[in-house]
Amino acid sequence: MISETIHRQDKEGDQFELGERLLYLRTPNFTGKDVEELQTALGALGFACGGVSGTFGAYTEGALRKFQLNMGLAPDGIAGVNTYAILRNLHNAWMDKPQVEERAYMGFARAADVLEHHAVCLFGTEGFTRKVASYMSNLAMATNPRSKMVSAETLLVPPDADMLLAHIVGPDDRTDASVPRVLCDDASALAKRISAAVDAARAKAGEGAPLRIALELSGVAKSDAAAEEIDRMAHHDAIQLLDAFCMAFS
Repeated sequence: MISETIHRQDKEGDQFELGERLLYLRTPNFTGKDVEELQTALGALGFACGGVSGTFGAYTEGALRKFQLNMGLAPDGIAGVNTYAILRNLHNAWMDKPQVEERAYMGFARAADVLEHHAVCLFGTEGFTRKVASYMSNLAMATNPRSKMVSAETLLVPPDADMLLAHIVGPDDRTDASVPRVLCDDASALAKRISAAVDAARAKAGEGAPLRIALELSGVAKSDAAAEEIDRMAHHDAIQLLDAFCMAFS
């Protein structure tokens, strides 16, 4: 279990449990049991560290930053009080769970039933991201006519407090720092990242915040690209995101 107290100590070794000291990138690298446990947690939650080595290197810092951004924390790469609090809350999601591995998509059609049990409003704020949201909504409806995953453009009534707002953005689009932001740069880890971000959003909603996450695409089509290329990219992103949502909700 993660300790509530963090001690600023530099002494290395196996005497430290996760949460007992700040961990960050430095020279020489932090090493020890707590680093191994941090890497285990990150890897099981979908943020691969290149294996559980027990050494806090650049790869671990990068994974930690992505996790923090995903959970609506400042992505400073420092494992401190707020990061450990989130890991405590997600304890059952990563303890004794396997590390993320490359794998084929399960196919969203196999999880079609989840689409009618989870209300999601998809929206973008520019042409390409709106297209991705629209394609996701169309694919969801084609997979299950009772789907509750819709784009904002087709939503007939204002979303209620129980509807998840999923904002699809490009790498350069800004979102509120408190909104969990999922980096869609690793297809094999995307479902786990979405699941963790939704859990974080629900926790924030319990404190009065909107039930909202952001989904950052790895890239967006250039405005001067051919229409066929824009459609191809949008369809690819829509399929990948819908597949990941179904896996996350299954």
